[in-house]
Amino acid sequence: MGAAGRQPFRALGLAVLLVATQAGAARPYRGGAVATAYPPASEAALQMLEKGGNAVDAAVAAAFVAAVVGPYHSGVGGGGFALVHDAKSAVTQVLDFREVAPKGASRDMYLRDGALVPGLSTDGALSVAVPGAVAGYLELLAKHGKLKPAVVLAPAIRLAKQGFWVTPKYQQMATGRAECLRQDPEAARIFLVPNAQGTPDVPPLGHLIQQPDLARTLGLIARSGAKAFYAGPVAQAMVKTVKDAGGLLTQEDLTAYKTRSPAPLETTYRGHRILTMPPPSAGGLAVVQVLGMLQQLRPQGVPYRDPESLHLYVEAVRRAYVDRAKYLGDPAFVQVPLERLTSPGHIADLAGGIDPKKATSSASLLAPVTGGPASTLKKDAGPLTPEPEKKNTTHISVIDKDGNAVAMTTTVNYSFGSCVVAKGTGVLLNDQMDDFAAQPGVPNAYGLVTGEPNAIQAGKVPLSSMSPTLVFAKEDPKRVMLAVGSPGGSTIPTTVIQAISNVVDQGMDVTRAVGAGRLHHQYLPDELWVDKWGLEPATLSALEAKGHKIRRVDGWGDAEAVYSDPRTDLRYSSSDPRNEGAATGQD
Repeated sequence: MGAAGRQPFRALGLAVLLVATQAGAARPYRGGAVATAYPPASEAALQMLEKGGNAVDAAVAAAFVAAVVGPYHSGVGGGGFALVHDAKSAVTQVLDFREVAPKGASRDMYLRDGALVPGLSTDGALSVAVPGAVAGYLELLAKHGKLKPAVVLAPAIRLAKQGFWVTPKYQQMATGRAECLRQDPEAARIFLVPNAQGTPDVPPLGHLIQQPDLARTLGLIARSGAKAFYAGPVAQAMVKTVKDAGGLLTQEDLTAYKTRSPAPLETTYRGHRILTMPPPSAGGLAVVQVLGMLQQLRPQGVPYRDPESLHLYVEAVRRAYVDRAKYLGDPAFVQVPLERLTSPGHIADLAGGIDPKKATSSASLLAPVTGGPASTLKKDAGPLTPEPEKKNTTHISVIDKDGNAVAMTTTVNYSFGSCVVAKGTGVLLNDQMDDFAAQPGVPNAYGLVTGEPNAIQAGKVPLSSMSPTLVFAKEDPKRVMLAVGSPGGSTIPTTVIQAISNVVDQGMDVTRAVGAGRLHHQYLPDELWVDKWGLEPATLSALEAKGHKIRRVDGWGDAEAVYSDPRTDLRYSSSDPRNEGAATGQD
C-alpha cells in the first residue's frame, strides 16, 4: 500500500485509539489546546498552532477539514456562529455567518392547501438557504488570523483529494439519510456506493470517500477568497443545480450575502463572566436564562444529581424554551425584547413561577405561544421527537498559548443538509430553511415549536439552537477559562448549560464535564429526556413522583470543550466520549 493509501488508514486507527482513551481524565498542555468532532480536524488545528498560528487559524483550519470529513454535520454549503476572544485587547467579538432565506422565499412556501408538507423544508433544493460558511471562515481569518488562507486550507484540500475512511458515525448518519441522498445523483455518487443490485447505498466501514471536485473548489477559495464561492463557476453551478431541482437560490442571493457582528450576550454565574451568542441564536438566551434561574433558586450551589435541584433545572429549561417560542426571531426583522428577557427581574419572574413540588404542564404554557389551546398543535405535521441519527452540526473549541479563544459552531442543519450537491463543485448544500417556523405552532425536524417571530421571510436568518459560549475566570474576568459548545439541534443549549454547571458547580475536570449523563426538556414534547447513563433509578423515581414524564434515550450531543486553568495556566481539552472526536494540544 502506498503512502497516500496508508495515511487515511492511520487516521482511522488514530480515531479508534482516541475514542477508546476519551474516558480518562484530560491531560494538561502547556501550549494551545483544541477539541473537535474529528481527529483530522483536530490535527489540522494543531498544525496551525505549531506553524505559529493563533486560535482563529486553528479553528478555521478545523472547520474546513470538518467540511471534508464530516459532511453529515457541516460544510462550506452551510453556516454558523463564532465567538472570538482576543487576549491582548480583552475584547470578545461575535460573528454570525448563518444562512439567510433566499429573496424568493415566502411565509407559506412549504404549505399546500393550507397544510405543511413533510420533507419540503428538509429534503431537496427547496430547503436550501443562502450559505454563509465560506464568507464567515475567511472573514475570521482576515480579521483575527495570522496565517494565509492557502496555509489554513491546505489540510482540507489534501484530505478532499486523498480521501477519508468511512467510520461508524458516517454509517449511522448516512443510514438515516440514505433515501434523501439517493434523490440527488451527485450526492449519491459522492457519499454512497452501489450495492449488489446497483442501488446507491451506505458505504461499508473503511470505504475511501474521495472528493476531487470539492478539492478544486477549496483550492479556488484558497487562492481567490470568498469571491471564488459567491461568484463565478462555483456560484453558477450552485444556482443552476438548485434552480433545476425546484429551489430558490439565485446569483443575486449569493452576491448580496453578508455576515453580521452583533454584541455577545453577557451574564455572570457564580462569579464567572459568561459570553454567549445573541439572537438569531435562541441557544444563547437559554444559557443566560437557565443559569440565571439556577443561581436564584440555588444560590449556594447545585448539589450533584440532587433530585430537587434537577427538578428546578428542568422547569427552568421548560420556561426558557417557552420564551424562545414566544419572542425570538431574527432581530433585523422582528423586535426581540432581549433586554427584558435577560433582565434580573424577568429571570426572577420565571424562577418564581416554578413549583418546587411538581412539574408544570407544558400545555398550560402553550396558549400564549401558538395562539390557541394546546389541542390546536398540529402534531401530525412533523415529528415531535427528532430521530437521533439525523442530528447535525459540529463544534470547535480552541484556546491558544496566549489565551486567545474561539468557540465556533457550524452546520448544514439536518444530516447531509438538503442532500443536494452543486454539480461539479463538491459543495453539499444546507437545508437551513427548516429552522424557520414553516407553519407557526407546528414542530420542525427537532420537535421545536416556534411562532410568528420566526416565520419565513426573504433575507431573514432563521432561529438557531447553536450556543458557542466562553466562560471567564472568576479571578480575572478578561481571561477565558472555558470554551464550549455542541451539536444536537434542540439539545444544544442544555448540553452547554450542563457542561458549564459541571465545571463551575461540581468542579469536574473537562473530560468528565462533557461526558457526564445529560437531561433535556424543550417545552414540547412535554417529556424529560434522560440519557441511558444519566441518572440512578431512585433519582428517576423522584422526578417521576413530581410529575415528569421520563423518556430514556441514547446519549446525544457531541460537546467539545477546552479548559484553561486560571491557577496553573495549563490547558485541558476534551471531545465528547459519545462520539469519534479528538482532543489535543501543544506540549
